[in-house]
Amino acid sequence: MAQRALKIVAFLGLAIAAAGLGFDLLPDTRPGLHSLQILIIISGLLISLLAFSSLRLLQRKVMPEFKSALFKALLVTGLTFVALELVLSAIGYQTYFPQDAPDEFVQPAPWWSCEDPACHYVQAEMTKACASGQMSGRYCIVNQQGFHDSQDFVFSPALEGRTRVLALGDSFTFGEEADIGKSYVETIEARLPGTEVWNTGIFGVGTNQALAAFQMFAPIMQPHLTIYGFYTNDFFDNLFPVDGYFVGITEAGEVVKLQQYHLDPWGNVTKLENQRMLYYRWSGVEAPANEFERLLGATRLGSLFLSAVDTLGKQLQFAQQAQFNRKLELTRAYLRELRDASEAQGSQLLVMLIPRYTDLGRPGDEFRLAIALFEELGISYFSPRDALDAATDYAPDWHWNNAGHQKVGALLSDCIQALSAGGALADCDYVVVP
Repeated sequence: MAQRALKIVAFLGLAIAAAGLGFDLLPDTRPGLHSLQILIIISGLLISLLAFSSLRLLQRKVMPEFKSALFKALLVTGLTFVALELVLSAIGYQTYFPQDAPDEFVQPAPWWSCEDPACHYVQAEMTKACASGQMSGRYCIVNQQGFHDSQDFVFSPALEGRTRVLALGDSFTFGEEADIGKSYVETIEARLPGTEVWNTGIFGVGTNQALAAFQMFAPIMQPHLTIYGFYTNDFFDNLFPVDGYFVGITEAGEVVKLQQYHLDPWGNVTKLENQRMLYYRWSGVEAPANEFERLLGATRLGSLFLSAVDTLGKQLQFAQQAQFNRKLELTRAYLRELRDASEAQGSQLLVMLIPRYTDLGRPGDEFRLAIALFEELGISYFSPRDALDAATDYAPDWHWNNAGHQKVGALLSDCIQALSAGGALADCDYVVVP
């Protein structure tokens, strides 16, 4: 009887290890070997090894009382687990995942779309949202193509005699925290009335969105100059497809923006396909990799284990290096494509490296890495770092305020004038041409 039980345990251990290897085949599961998966595989192999070793000892009758000892050990272990679970519950130890995660808690915002092929607003739906008071400010200035611009992106004969500029980027280019008419794009338009600027800035996007917007509108506009506002979080955003965010509306009418992809320490990316997974992120925790992890995280002991795994994962230097390499690889590839597409279109590309307020004193690692990348790829760039002041030019959420936007707009206006007069970015004093 004891031998049969040990055989069952041994094969169960192998089954656990095999299940760990096969997690990637389950729906909504992150690809690649993540930390929990590795621990499950190791645990299964150890269980199997222990059972096979015990079986061998039992068969040799080295331990005649092994059956009784094994039963006592299993009983003590089980009671210990139960006792620990009760103790953790009594002291208020929180489970890793919320136990009341609903299947639905927000409705997708009808005015947000990430199709054809870049993310954009839906003009008709945004008009309704603005009329009802749900949206306001510059979000209510949306053209037919779904971008924050007062005019549609269509070519007309009137554009032929004007300097044409295509602006790419994220919320800085969109004009977040600036009053209407005060963003850096609007400042350029006010200072240079003979210049046509199309603004394709969208919050929370990376270089992949900039590339998609260029490929969509550059053939129509035929810009003389393309300005891409690169913020250092673009390194992270480039890990995900362009639809990086789920935008929804709660029952109370609150607009929520949630990153809808999971990233493990190794840089593997998985889309969170349902709202229960998004709810975990809304609650401040990472979504489970699979149903087993969710059930494990619903217990206190399992939560303690997952917290330990998180701590271990943060200490794994090779995992951090793998994620860093992935960010760098993707950003390099997107920038190269944008550079090549600009050259093919006959548009000069200028990347504006947007500094974080912390970069104004001593540039951070990602800021310096971005410069090295631009120089490696031969991309012209400039940063307004020396012209900005953290105390006067940044809003509380660390976007630029009106003053910051207008300073940057003035610098870019000078550069556009130099380009119009001389035909080269090198004529702009503060632009670095590798």
